[in-house]
Amino acid sequence: MRKAVPIMILLTCLFGVCLSVGATGVDENKTRAIASRGYQSIPEATFREIFVEYLCDQLGKDKSDIMVSRFKVIGNRPLLQGEIRFQVFQKDKRRLAGFVRLVALCSVNGAVKSQVKLSGRVDIFESVVCTGRNLKKGEIIEKDDLYVARKNIAHRSPDIVTDMTKALGLMTKHNIREDTCLKEWMLERSPILKKGDMVTIVAESDDLKVTVPGRVLEKGYLGELIEIQNVMSRKKIYARVVNGSMVIVDF
Repeated sequence: MRKAVPIMILLTCLFGVCLSVGATGVDENKTRAIASRGYQSIPEATFREIFVEYLCDQLGKDKSDIMVSRFKVIGNRPLLQGEIRFQVFQKDKRRLAGFVRLVALCSVNGAVKSQVKLSGRVDIFESVVCTGRNLKKGEIIEKDDLYVARKNIAHRSPDIVTDMTKALGLMTKHNIREDTCLKEWMLERSPILKKGDMVTIVAESDDLKVTVPGRVLEKGYLGELIEIQNVMSRKKIYARVVNGSMVIVDF
């Protein structure tokens, strides 16, 4: 019996120590759960999505027209629980192509809580007008001279031609090689009248119409006023170009 008492005391001490350690471990776990329960994290995918949406809105493009690579997020940290809203803006006014930097202000329940830096390489794809053959200086552009192709325009000049109809009828300023993406500065309007051309001068009112022959004194573009000489009176006047054979005097 005397031997049993020390054994009981020993067992009591051992169990007491074990329960104490176990209780301490539970309390620590509860503390960690409480510390993390009041915060929320924003995944990188969310920032990528708002990055692309900002680009689409500013550039007037669909998501399928924009490709983002090497995307980075700096300054993302856990925020307090609540309704999160983002305000995205560009600090500098550089072109939204190539390497792009944006800033996202993160608000919780209407109060700004963090500022996150977003960056990435942006490629923009669009249908552009290209030359189907070599063109010489002074040639008038026709439909068969062109084709439309989808190209990455992120590193091309902003005056690239995207509408074929805007190039038709224009004249090349210099030689252009086949498969070149057309740019506005490569083309100019083609005059439909040249100095020395003979035209019909038309002057008319409600009940009177007069036509006389005239000589063009300067090159003329459709719809513009140019100087014309009345062949019969030798008088110089200004008339508006209607087509390649007629001008109208405005009253």
